[in-house]
Amino acid sequence: MTRNRQKRRSNAFSLVEVVLAIGIVSASVLITFGLLSVAGTTNKNARDEGFAARLAANEFDRIRSLSASYFPSSYIPQYYDSDLNDLGQSGGTPPPTAVYKISISFVAPSPAPSPQVADWIVNADVAYPALAPTPNQSVYHYTTLMNIPIPTPSP
Repeated sequence: MTRNRQKRRSNAFSLVEVVLAIGIVSASVLITFGLLSVAGTTNKNARDEGFAARLAANEFDRIRSLSASYFPSSYIPQYYDSDLNDLGQSGGTPPPTAVYKISISFVAPSPAPSPQVADWIVNADVAYPALAPTPNQSVYHYTTLMNIPIPTPSP
């Protein structure tokens, strides 16, 4: 009989082992859900920063494609929706569907440029979400150097 009892005992789990196993499983599940939340936030931030970089690169390319006579001396902020559709420029209130706002500033060459070409520093600030108050926005900064031909005066 003693032998049978020992055999049964070794095949069963004690209450302490069961509680410990439930605790380990519960902790690992909670940690996994916590990591999923962080991963989702990180993914959203990376997506927004990627969209901001794409907007800035597209705007830099558009400005580079302009001839010297159309090179902008100032820039009115542009607004884009979540699908990166251009919502146009707005000097006052942004469109209600605006998600991204891009502002560009130009730094003139110094010292005086050569007669044919000037190197301009172009800064782009992409704010997300566009309708949020300024302290609640994420702003991504991008800078590029543009070699812009200077228009020659016609005789």
